[in-house]
Amino acid sequence: MRINAFLAKLGLGSRRKVEELVLSGRVKINGSTITDLSFQVNEEDTILFDGKPVGKEEGFESRPKIIAFNKPAGFLTSHEDKHHENTIFTLLPESFQKYNYAGRLDLDSRGLILLSIDGNFIQKVTHPKNKIDKEYIISLKQPVSWKKIAEEFMLGVREGGETLRALSVKPANVVPEKTQPGFTSYLSIVLKEGKKRQIRRMCKTKDLVVLDLYRIRIGKLDLRNFHLEEGKYKVVTEGQVLGNPSS
Repeated sequence: MRINAFLAKLGLGSRRKVEELVLSGRVKINGSTITDLSFQVNEEDTILFDGKPVGKEEGFESRPKIIAFNKPAGFLTSHEDKHHENTIFTLLPESFQKYNYAGRLDLDSRGLILLSIDGNFIQKVTHPKNKIDKEYIISLKQPVSWKKIAEEFMLGVREGGETLRALSVKPANVVPEKTQPGFTSYLSIVLKEGKKRQIRRMCKTKDLVVLDLYRIRIGKLDLRNFHLEEGKYKVVTEGQVLGNPSS
């Protein structure tokens, strides 16, 4: 197997990230520094990254490939941060500390995050060319005329030098509301782009105050279809996320 695919499989990062690590001379195979991306690796090889064994620790192969985590508000999607001690990994067991995450949620947002030791899976979920849907439920301070907002968000709004666009926008219907017909405080927004703080930035352009932002779905995996408490995780399969029955 090519070195980038092999190291991604071991959880060192996406193929693109692994390629950067190899080219920078940080990987050794059987005692030799390897910078050739066409280099072929097998299970018997001794692999070091920054002088430490990769993927050889006890129990590596028995770990679940993918977990779904329901992030509470107030926790960073990060392995560590010198300014904030509460990260999602403080809520997860030690065995998951080296997992990578597929898409961030900001500090004040909550909901579904996927974590994996398989860099190829992370790449499938996060790469724009694969266009994996992500659905969010947002709560607004004031009811809005949702059809007008939907039209503008789906057409695209400019913020920070970027065009931000939603795939779909509709009422979320999460609670009964006593509002005028056509108005709601709860929207379901589906994205394919996933740019940084995209929904909050889109709402800012329309002076909408977001009280809560909850990611309810990534691909086929929907928190409405299985019970997962905030701060807890469950093992899931690639097929549950991407809809591929052979995975």
